Amino acid sequence: MKLNPAHAIFDGNMFVQLRALLDPITPPADLPILDMSIGEPQQPPAKLLTDSVLRYNDKWQFYPKATGSPHFTGAVETYMARRWPDAAGLAHQSQIIPVPGTREPLHLLGHLVSGSKANAAALVTNPFYHAWRAGALASGGEIIYLNSGANHNFLPDLHALDPATLDRTCILFLCSPTNPQGCVMDLDYLVAALQLARAHDFLLVMDECYADIWRGCPPAGMMQAAAFLATKDGAKSSHDPLANLVVLNSLSKRSGAAGLRAGFMVGDKQVITQYLKLVANGGSLVPTPLLSVAADLYEDEAHVVDIRAYYDANFELVKRHLGISPPQGGFFLWLKVDDDVEFVKRLMADQAVRALPGSFMGEETANGNPGAGYVRLALVHDAKITDEALGRIAKIYKSQA
Repeated sequence: MKLNPAHAIFDGNMFVQLRALLDPITPPADLPILDMSIGEPQQPPAKLLTDSVLRYNDKWQFYPKATGSPHFTGAVETYMARRWPDAAGLAHQSQIIPVPGTREPLHLLGHLVSGSKANAAALVTNPFYHAWRAGALASGGEIIYLNSGANHNFLPDLHALDPATLDRTCILFLCSPTNPQGCVMDLDYLVAALQLARAHDFLLVMDECYADIWRGCPPAGMMQAAAFLATKDGAKSSHDPLANLVVLNSLSKRSGAAGLRAGFMVGDKQVITQYLKLVANGGSLVPTPLLSVAADLYEDEAHVVDIRAYYDANFELVKRHLGISPPQGGFFLWLKVDDDVEFVKRLMADQAVRALPGSFMGEETANGNPGAGYVRLALVHDAKITDEALGRIAKIYKSQA
C-alpha cells in the first residue's frame, strides 16, 4: 500500500536521530543516566492544579465544546489583560478559543492556508520545533527555512527576505522566547513581523508557549504589537485588530502542566472561524473538566512565580559550573561547543548525560545548519539533579580543545 511520500520528512525527527546516535553507546555503569534532552517539566504540579482537578472531577459526562466556556474565555481575557495591559479588550470573545496544547493547532493551521496562493511558500524558523515544520508541510507550500544564528541574536532576519518570496508566502511560524535559544523578540521586531504579514497577506503564527518563563522582566508579546498597530493606524471598529495573526499559548511550560494538554488560540476572526470548522470535523478538543482546570491556572500568577524561581535557580547553577549567563527566556541552555554531535556522544559515553545536538533541530540550508556547533540542554530537573548533571557536563565542556 502506498502512503503519502511527503511524510518522509518526519523520518528526520530530532528524537529519532538522537536515539540512533546514542542507543549504541554504553554509558559508565557506575553513573545513573541523567536526561537533559527533553523539555518536559519535572517540577511537581502546583497545589492549585491538583486541587482544581479534584474540584471539576464531576464533569466528565459532558462533551467538550470547541469554543470553550465563559469561565475559560474570561480567564484568558483576564490573563492577557494582566500580561499585556495594552492589549486588554483587543480580541472579541469569539476570537479566543481553547486548544489541546500548541502542537496540534500549529500543524492544523497549515491546512487553513493550503491552496491560498499559487507557488506558495511556508516560512519556518530554523532551528525549528517539529510542529512548525508539520504545519508548513500541511500548507502545501515550499518550505523555506529562516536561519536564526548568533549573527542576528538567534532570530530570523525578516528584512533579508525579498518581496517576491514574501508575496508568495502563505504562512510564517515564529516563537518568542525562542526554542531552543531563549532569545526574546522586542516590540519593534514583533510589529515589523505583523506589518509584513499584512503587507504581503500571509498568516503569521506566533508560538508563545514560553511567554511566562523569563528572567529579569517579562518579554513583549505579539498581542502588544497588534495593540500598538491598532492605536497607530487608528483602527475602525469594523477592522479586525488581529488580522493576519494567530497567537498560541499553552499551560505546558507556564504552569508545568504538559500533561493537561490545554492552552488557547487568539487571532484573526476569519482564521478562528475556519479553524473551528476544521476541528469540528476532525480535531481534538480540551475535555470539559480540564478546561475548567485551565481557567483556574490562567487566573492565577502565584504558581507561575514559583515555577520561574525553579528555573532561575537552575540557571544560577549554569553560571557556577559553566560560567555562562542565562538566556532571557525559556528553560533551555543553548550551549556553544566545538562539535555538537561528538560532544553529545562524549557526554553519554563518559558522563551518562543525555543531551540533544543542535544540528538535529536544524535543517541544512545553502548557508549551513544554524544548529550545528550547539547543544540543547533542558534545565527541567530539580536543583540537585541539575547540579549533578551540570557538574558532569562541565568536565566535557572544559576539556574541549
